[in-house]
Amino acid sequence: GEGHVEALLANGGRLMFDTEDVVKSFRPEWTRAAGNQLSLAFECDSPAEVDELYARVVDAGFDGEKEPWDAFWGQRYAQLADPDGVPVDLYAAL
Repeated sequence: GEGHVEALLANGGRLMFDTEDVVKSFRPEWTRAAGNQLSLAFECDSPAEVDELYARVVDAGFDGEKEPWDAFWGQRYAQLADPDGVPVDLYAAL
């Protein structure tokens, strides 16, 4: 009912699904692209690690899509894109 579902996998990873409305709540300019819709998200140990990792990846030449911010759902969050344009999110609990 909240537009977000996640499942903890046996290896400790999480599989998460968000509705388009949830994505647009923090990326209002987002639009559906043709083909597969996939993104990766990596949990960091702290909000500071989100900031540090985002800066390191951008400094290495990758695209920063959305700089770290304190998301309304209680996480420090940042978004990058890999060389193929796949979104890569970083997050940590606030």
